[in-house]
Amino acid sequence: MAAFRINRTNDAVFKAVFAKHPQITISLINAFFEFQGTELITNIEFIDREMDADEYEGKESRLDILGRTSSGTKVNIEMQVNALAAMGERSVYYWARNYAELKRGEEYDQLNRTVAINILGFNLFDAGKYPDMHSCFGIYDVKTGCQLTDKLEIHFLELPKFKGKSVKDMNRMEKWAAYFSPSTPDEELVEIAASEEAIKEAMEVEDMFTKDEVAKRSYEKAEKFRRDQAAQLRYARTEMIKKSITMLKKLKLSKDLATQQIIETFSLSNEEAVALIDSCW
Repeated sequence: MAAFRINRTNDAVFKAVFAKHPQITISLINAFFEFQGTELITNIEFIDREMDADEYEGKESRLDILGRTSSGTKVNIEMQVNALAAMGERSVYYWARNYAELKRGEEYDQLNRTVAINILGFNLFDAGKYPDMHSCFGIYDVKTGCQLTDKLEIHFLELPKFKGKSVKDMNRMEKWAAYFSPSTPDEELVEIAASEEAIKEAMEVEDMFTKDEVAKRSYEKAEKFRRDQAAQLRYARTEMIKKSITMLKKLKLSKDLATQQIIETFSLSNEEAVALIDSCW
C-alpha cells in the first residue's frame, strides 16, 4: 500500500491506474455490467483522442478514459470530484459525441452500444429521495417503460452515498466504491484487496506511483487544481446564495420565511442558512 493515504480520485492517480492497466479497468467496468446483467467483457482497447481546446489546463475539469471492446461496445469512464451544474445533460452530451460515429456508407444499425460510467465525488441526486449510490439510465417510453434502444447506457456512482459493510457481504461494485471512498479505513482496504485481485493490483500500481518523483509532482499539481476549483465553486455558490437573500429581503419576506426558502432552494442546513441570512440581512 502507498506510504500515505492517496486520493484515488486524483487525475494523475486515476490515469496511472486505469489508463495503463486494461485488466484493472475491465474489472471496474464489469462491476457495473454485473449489476445490469450485461455480458461481461474480457478485453478492452483504449482509444486515443485529440482533446478539444477547452479540455486543457483545467478549463474543462473532465478526466476520462475511452475504450472499445472486441464486440464494438464503447465504454467511457469519467471521474468527476467537484459538483457541476447540469451534470446529467453534460454526461448525455459526451455520450452522444462518443456514440455518433458512422463512416460513409454505414447504416444506423451499425452504431455501437456506448456506455458512460460517471464516478462522482458528490451527490447528483437527492439522497433522501434516491439513497442508492448507483443509478443507470437509458431511453424509455415514460408511459410504458418500453426501451427504445439498448445502445444508450449512462451510469452514475455517487461516492458520498456509499455505506460501509462487512467486506464478505460486498459485491464487486461496493468494493470499488470502497476503494475510491476516502472514508474507507486502511485495514478494510487491505481486506478488500485480498478478496478482489484487480483492486490489489490497483493498490500495487499506487505504491509504485508514490515512489516516482515525477508522478508525485503531477499528483500534487492535480490536487492543487482540484482544491482551487473547489474553492472557486464554493465562492460562486455562496455569492449566488447571498444575492438570493438580498432579493428575498427586498421582497420584504420575514427572516424565518427567507431562511426556509434558502434551505429548500440550496439544500443547506438550518445553521448554514441562518449564518448566511444574518450576514446579509
